[in-house]
Amino acid sequence: MQCPECHTSHEPGATICTSCGLLLIAQNEAPKRRAEDFASKRRRSADQTKPCQFCHGEIQANSIRCLHCGEIVDEGYYRDRAQRTRARVNYASWVAYLFGLGALLIFRPVGLLSIAGGLLLSIAYYAIPVDPPQVISGKKKSLGERLRRQLRFERVAIPIPHLRNKRLIFVGTPLVAALVGYSANLFLLQEPMNQVLRENSAFSGMQVSTHYEYWVVPGVVVYDLRELSFRQTPIDVHTALLEFAKKIRERRYSRVELSYRGVTKFEIDGKSFRRLGEEYAKRNFDFVLYSFPRLVHSIARSNAVAPSDSDRDALLQFHREWYGEDQMTRSVANGL
Repeated sequence: MQCPECHTSHEPGATICTSCGLLLIAQNEAPKRRAEDFASKRRRSADQTKPCQFCHGEIQANSIRCLHCGEIVDEGYYRDRAQRTRARVNYASWVAYLFGLGALLIFRPVGLLSIAGGLLLSIAYYAIPVDPPQVISGKKKSLGERLRRQLRFERVAIPIPHLRNKRLIFVGTPLVAALVGYSANLFLLQEPMNQVLRENSAFSGMQVSTHYEYWVVPGVVVYDLRELSFRQTPIDVHTALLEFAKKIRERRYSRVELSYRGVTKFEIDGKSFRRLGEEYAKRNFDFVLYSFPRLVHSIARSNAVAPSDSDRDALLQFHREWYGEDQMTRSVANGL
């Protein structure tokens, strides 16, 4: 054969030119592709057979299920499937834990519910069997070894979104947090107040906004009296407040703020507000009407409502200071 570079003659089958150092390929041999090697290996492995452990029928060596009896013959099939399932459950449990910890800062019940869901997923993770349901070959493992394999917690990778999606993260995260906060305020506070206003025709025209402080602080409730009509008397306003206290008496709050059109006028600690709802549910009208002014504290004076000649006058003074200074409601405040 002749070198294509320097045209030096060589013996057939030479692999390198002694003159220029060029690698030579025999002309009668075509280059082999790697795919052909893989295909030949697959054909050779497919040609190998073995007996089925259940029916002793002849099957291929790499078979997963026996074509004669239909049993799973690949011991690694169950293990791989269990690992994939456990990985998904493990990932979901960690996502629930992380979301719950973040939700605790905004709304505690949602965070506790998410953490409880993560705990249930962790229990389901440990309940998924690691080993195949039947022992195909080999000696039986001891109970301690099986427990160690079953209770082993695998590592999970929490993927961090790529930087090209940072706009979605920066915009989507506040939107999700705002949606969770709005839903908590709507279903836990505003909806009970709306039910109170709908159940009594005497409250027609009254508008009350109930929400958490700054809409995100779950320990403080703001009772904001937004609008009154000429139909309402102070006793109607007071009854609506008592009905709301009865609706949420099972929940615990640190304090409740009484506002008028966004301006906080009074505050009452959560324990006293809870007792107010309980006493109203028991029809203890003497307490909810005449002992109530001693429970609230004025924001302007930083003390309780000033004592008057009678309990009725103290209740009148409370309603006048709450919303009676407004020209639109002055007639309402004087009607008690």
